[in-house]
Amino acid sequence: MKCAGSMDMDEIIIDKIVRSKRRTIALVVSADATLIVRAPMRVSVSYINDLVEKKRAWVLAKQKQVAHRNTLIPHKKFVNGEEFLYLGEHHPLKIGECRAITATDHLYFPEKYIPRARVKMIEWYKKKARDIITERVEHYSAMTEWKFTSIAITGAQKRWGSCGPKGALHFSWRLVMAPRDIIDYVVVHELAHIPERNHSAQFWNKVGMVLPDYAERKRWLREHGMKCTL
Repeated sequence: MKCAGSMDMDEIIIDKIVRSKRRTIALVVSADATLIVRAPMRVSVSYINDLVEKKRAWVLAKQKQVAHRNTLIPHKKFVNGEEFLYLGEHHPLKIGECRAITATDHLYFPEKYIPRARVKMIEWYKKKARDIITERVEHYSAMTEWKFTSIAITGAQKRWGSCGPKGALHFSWRLVMAPRDIIDYVVVHELAHIPERNHSAQFWNKVGMVLPDYAERKRWLREHGMKCTL
């Protein structure tokens, strides 16, 4: 794997190689424009490097597209009228004398929170994420009988969710910015890793049995997920 410390202009850096029992190699440009390679266990690093080099034009074009898209998403300034996402809906910020953050027609935000606005907003998103995601996990776990052991809400920026070897589920608080059907997709995706630890055909069949339109939801997350940020 090429070292990021010796990067030349237009040299492609593989940020992470994820190995599993899969049969093919997949190149994934993530929401922050990093390159992740998903590969079979026994494929050599040199073979992966050669493949990435052959796909150079596609990787660079994709990274450029993602990087450009990210520049179009400004950091929040926490001013009246600024829009914040919650469950897929845009809520204009309204700063006032309210006691707590509340999402209705607007996102009402206490003026006393302004000095620590970002911290307070993340705290609110985390609480909402825990309530909503826990309910959805319990719903789909009961439906599928895929038993989880715990749920944690994290600050992960590169993963929407993950499933530990003992059924411990982790979800990024940013997921609560997405529409409910997208939250459901991530929940089902992680629950399906309890019986299937990889992304094999059997795994996707299990996801598809619960959510027949999962491909559309997956596509939404890939195309719009970068908007779920502060």
